[in-house]
Amino acid sequence: MKITGKTRLAAVLGWPVEHSRSPAMLNEAFAVDEVDAVLVPIAVAPDNLATVVAGLRAMNALGASVTLPHKVAVAALCDELTPEAKAIGAVNCLQFGETLVGHNTDCDGFLDGLLAAGFELRGKRAILLGAGGAARAVAWGLRGGRAIEVIARRPAAVGWAQAWPWSAENLRECFARADLVVDCTSAGLDPETDVAFTDSLPLDALRPGAWVASLVYNRKTSLLERASERGHSVLDGKAMLVHQGARAFQIWTGARAPVEVMARALDASLAR
Repeated sequence: MKITGKTRLAAVLGWPVEHSRSPAMLNEAFAVDEVDAVLVPIAVAPDNLATVVAGLRAMNALGASVTLPHKVAVAALCDELTPEAKAIGAVNCLQFGETLVGHNTDCDGFLDGLLAAGFELRGKRAILLGAGGAARAVAWGLRGGRAIEVIARRPAAVGWAQAWPWSAENLRECFARADLVVDCTSAGLDPETDVAFTDSLPLDALRPGAWVASLVYNRKTSLLERASERGHSVLDGKAMLVHQGARAFQIWTGARAPVEVMARALDASLAR
């Protein structure tokens, strides 16, 4: 990578941010498409977010990806929000220019990955486990399906989809009518909670042909392993990560992203 005075800066903003795989994916995409830009991770404490965004704006940065814990707070710093970002209430992609536009590419990134894997959304019912920001983004991406239902600890707080209390009875009833189950919780991130969480889910209630997805990208969760063993198609979080990054690439450059290149770069990064 040759950096000159003409090289445009892009960034991924988080706290912490050293775990981010966006630099590996986007810098490989820039190199392959001969985009004179470099994406760097910037660790930004919450109190410094506005200062850092203002600095990127002043230097005419190419763009910025935004990860936890800033996705909600950064929306208030934008001049304009896309319909997706406004509906979800979170921003994960900044587009700099005369106006600062906040995008949410997580929603369509999830759908892009699902469709690329062979899932047909039309007429399908999705069951989401959890009701946090990730679930809301996934729900927006799946809005073209037949129905979206959520199983949550606090269903009364879910105003964007039909929600049911988290109970063994509701889990079994929802799984029995699901075409797609998406785990939007953090349980799969920790090997110590992963197995117990999967033990609590009625995978035997799923119909043949139902899909199971997780947003975890750095390891194959127990949920996906067991669902696969039962003959179900599964999708991990790498697809969403790659495709939301591909959407950001297109927003920043105006060009179609080299998705396969980005996927290989992500795999190589995770293997190290």
